[in-house]
Amino acid sequence: MKKRAVFCEECRDYVAYTVAEKHMCGKIKEQEYHYIGKEARCADCDSLVYVPDIVDENLKALYDVYRKENGIISLDTILAIPEKYSIGKRPLSLMLGWGEQTFSRYCYGDVPSKQYSDILLKIYNDPTYYAELLENGKDRLKSDVAYRKTKKAVDDLLSINSDSDSKLNIAIKYLLNQCEVLLPLLFKKLSIIFRGFTMLLIIPIYFLRIVKRGYMDLYIKMCI
Repeated sequence: MKKRAVFCEECRDYVAYTVAEKHMCGKIKEQEYHYIGKEARCADCDSLVYVPDIVDENLKALYDVYRKENGIISLDTILAIPEKYSIGKRPLSLMLGWGEQTFSRYCYGDVPSKQYSDILLKIYNDPTYYAELLENGKDRLKSDVAYRKTKKAVDDLLSINSDSDSKLNIAIKYLLNQCEVLLPLLFKKLSIIFRGFTMLLIIPIYFLRIVKRGYMDLYIKMCI
């Protein structure tokens, strides 16, 4: 697919370009990482051309692989935290006791340390943990409005989780009660089937013994 328009150094003109996926390799902290990136080429001479958006996408793809292979929280998850808990980037950073711009830098692509990454990942996955951090760090917030807003958001999440747990407990109790009723009937039916199966095995054995011992005539008379 052709797109317009970027400057081609070979053609010395603004040209349309094509984009194709390509296996790429990049280095972070002296370690190589392989990823799927994109390559832009001049539609006229097929030379590589510089497209800022594609360069940014490739850089993000490289760091996504780096994060995944090193157990670091993804950028998408970082960006979802303020929305989930209805709190701004700076207030969140202050509440956690970090520098005011620390969380904002992570939102713009900086990679957090493993320690900070684990904290952010636990915050995203566990509203109870976030609620505890909020109560411990609420005095660091510059606005009471920010506290009340995020407190309501986390309380709503905890309420939803509590309702879900209650419904799950009800379902489990119902299944256990049904098991108490159905299991005896099941065992009774299995017992009947087992006895019938046993008789099917025993009767031919006794019949063979009768034949073997010469009591066949007597057996026939008894049956008649």
